[in-house]
Amino acid sequence: MNTELNGNRGFIPNFCDVTVVFMLVLLVELLSLLLAMAPSSSSGFWDRLALISMFAQWLALINASLLCTLKTWLNKQAVEVCSVISLTLMLSITLGLSGVVIYFGDYIGLGKLSEHDIVYFVLRNLAISGIIYAVILRYFYVQHQWRSNLQAQSHAQIQALKARIRPHFLFNSMNTIACLVHIDADKAEKAVEDLSDLFRASLQENTSHTLKDELDLTASYLDIEHLRLGERLSAKWQLDEMAMDIEVPLFCIQPLAENAIYHGIEPVTEGGEIKISAQLENNRLCLSVSNPVKEQNSMSQHQGNHMAQSNIQTRLKLMYGDEAEFTINAEPSLYTVSIGIPI
Repeated sequence: MNTELNGNRGFIPNFCDVTVVFMLVLLVELLSLLLAMAPSSSSGFWDRLALISMFAQWLALINASLLCTLKTWLNKQAVEVCSVISLTLMLSITLGLSGVVIYFGDYIGLGKLSEHDIVYFVLRNLAISGIIYAVILRYFYVQHQWRSNLQAQSHAQIQALKARIRPHFLFNSMNTIACLVHIDADKAEKAVEDLSDLFRASLQENTSHTLKDELDLTASYLDIEHLRLGERLSAKWQLDEMAMDIEVPLFCIQPLAENAIYHGIEPVTEGGEIKISAQLENNRLCLSVSNPVKEQNSMSQHQGNHMAQSNIQTRLKLMYGDEAEFTINAEPSLYTVSIGIPI
């Protein structure tokens, strides 16, 4: 996210996107309709609309193609440079297309234009285009600033939410290590190494990493808890190998595994099995963590899950908006948290 905030200084949107091009064509046609409604004695309304639409649509599509091609380069420039270059290029295209229309005037119904009409036609096109281009560029800039500010605020909130996770790690894991120091020094050393991996990840500036990295962190945490719980804890992994390189929020699975142990496995005398699943479904990454619960006390066990779950849900909202899914299925003997992330 830092790279996106600091490195992308330009504000030109992605005109290679079909949706953007469709909206552009629609807006240009509405504008053509307004211009055609201006009173004129030279031709009828439908003739004017046809000529204006043809000129405006070609102008819009040529500009969109150029901005699509140069988007990456333009967005590397400073805002002022990007604005001047974009405006100059678009006005140049207007001037060039106006020349083409004048040259082929007889073939498209304009007839032979006088020198006065040619000057008027070109200046009128440049004036109208210049005003429209300036308004559009200003709109793009305001939208870009709004998105940048929102991303900066979201990044700060995500970092604050990550900071709340660290004491949760420390309190639970250090107790396990303290118990192991006098029993098995080698296992205690391994637990310290696993804990250092978790803290190294929590201290990262990045707010996301690959699914494989997240699963490795979760495995390190489960190794620590397995030293404490022994045979009472087992884990079943259902993983789609095709999903390992997909980017996911940092600490989106590990805290759920932690909740599964402390509010599901540990209260059950015989322990139980945690199921961790990561599958690709309909162009979405579906993650889930399930654990058994003590039936007669299931409601009380679920009360302690809320902080971590709320933390993850908030971070998903900040990073993906309404496209992310976070659902809880609390059955009498099984508790499942599911996450859906758009790819």
